[in-house]
Amino acid sequence: MELRNLITFLKIVETGSFSKAAEQLRYSQSTVTVQIQQLEEELQVQLFDRIGKKVYVTEKGRELEYHAQKMIELSQKITAIGGEEQELQGTLRIAALDSLITSVLPSVLREFHARHPKVDIIVKTADTVFDAERHLSQNEVDLAIVTHDKRSTKHFIKTILKETQFVFTAAPSRSLSQKKTVSLAEIAENDVIITNQQFYFSDMSNEDTKKTLEYIIKPRFDIWNPIGAMELAKQGCGIALLPHYLIQDAVEKGELCVLNVPELNFTVWLQMLHHEQKAITPQMSAFCKLIKEIYHI
Repeated sequence: MELRNLITFLKIVETGSFSKAAEQLRYSQSTVTVQIQQLEEELQVQLFDRIGKKVYVTEKGRELEYHAQKMIELSQKITAIGGEEQELQGTLRIAALDSLITSVLPSVLREFHARHPKVDIIVKTADTVFDAERHLSQNEVDLAIVTHDKRSTKHFIKTILKETQFVFTAAPSRSLSQKKTVSLAEIAENDVIITNQQFYFSDMSNEDTKKTLEYIIKPRFDIWNPIGAMELAKQGCGIALLPHYLIQDAVEKGELCVLNVPELNFTVWLQMLHHEQKAITPQMSAFCKLIKEIYHI
């Protein structure tokens, strides 16, 4: 069985198109077609349904996808045994929350690029952790970086990176910014800014705080982009509930203040996810190694 035929097969599965696979692999479309025909004849199964102009992976094709990923991963490990390890190439696909793309990922990606300059990096925005899991389940990305609680999730393997807090923050000009402590009742009397109310409290591990916040806080602004919510808070438009890692730089610059709200206990964990059935590529392995170095895991 030709390994290059399996690589072509996986590229078609990834792109959903013979022509896109040919373009990315720098083959002619006829070469791609011949390679798949060879695979289908060798295995005596149909790997794709071709309906109109669309290509759909068959049940047998999905079965082959899993084993093909394992074979390529094993081949790469065998190749690396002898001599110096070749410079890493290929593509790494990541899904991450908006707030993490802005505050956490840039420094990590800068270091990763410095170590592996020939790896192409694609970063997709995930609105919620559930959106990130969808990207992983559909094999649209290799890894996801999110904040969530510690609960184990079916089909996904978690690597916990660090604990972080959601905090109430406001511009220095707001009256509550001058107080040593602030109650939730006082917060509720102000214009409150949150991000994505539909999923907002799903990350919260403390059920008592969750119920209290859902009952007391009636947001004036529901801004689905956390960076937009932060900018609104900077301009004095309200009090925002945001992850501390996102606002840390603005606090250090004096653009925002963190309010001391003893009643608030909103802890989440920065974490990396991958699908349990996803074969670990060399690009994924290198990124995971870097992340673990950075967070001392």
